[in-house]
Amino acid sequence: MAKQTDGKDLASSIFSDISKRILSLDLEPGQEISENGICEHYEASRTPVKTALNRLRDEGFIFMSPYRQMHVKRINVDETLQYMYGRVAIETRIIRDFLRQGSPLLLEDVAHMIRKQEIVASHVPVDVMEFHELDVAFHETWYKAMDKPRLFRQLKENMDYIRLKILDYKRIQEYETIIGEHRAIYECIRQRDEERLPVVLKTHIWDHIASLIEHSRKEKDYFI
Repeated sequence: MAKQTDGKDLASSIFSDISKRILSLDLEPGQEISENGICEHYEASRTPVKTALNRLRDEGFIFMSPYRQMHVKRINVDETLQYMYGRVAIETRIIRDFLRQGSPLLLEDVAHMIRKQEIVASHVPVDVMEFHELDVAFHETWYKAMDKPRLFRQLKENMDYIRLKILDYKRIQEYETIIGEHRAIYECIRQRDEERLPVVLKTHIWDHIASLIEHSRKEKDYFI
């Protein structure tokens, strides 16, 4: 990264880049990082680097010991499972409200997001973060339509869930499976099938990640 003259801008830039690298698993859970290494990587002085690292610590991206040893925060399994439990319940309620409106324009918004995912998934290798952002936008559709954008922002900011989704994408690389689940959600909305909706959402939000945690615990030192 090129040097920047404004210390605040540089600190923000370093924070933004490291946080993205953590979410994308370029920096893995539990991986050690050092202030010196960050300074060298970004060709930056200690002041903006310390500012960026302190912000990463405060926002839960890294753990910093009293002796200034730092590592990327590991994934908290219990908290993530509780998050997913709440996410399924909340999203079921939101989509039920959404499907009762039955607006063709709203339904088209959902279909449009699926088509964009199909386009990204058709290019190999798939851009994992681009696919993830489209997945986020897909789910955001009904929160926006029901005037609940703040609720969605709170839900999507769970860092551990995001990292597990990225790990799931990278591990199985079955993007058509994810898109197929999105199509199933779309059909629940189109057919106003409130009975099937909770099952479809649980499969999409819970089952993949719960299975991933069980599988990856045997291979990865990612979890607490």
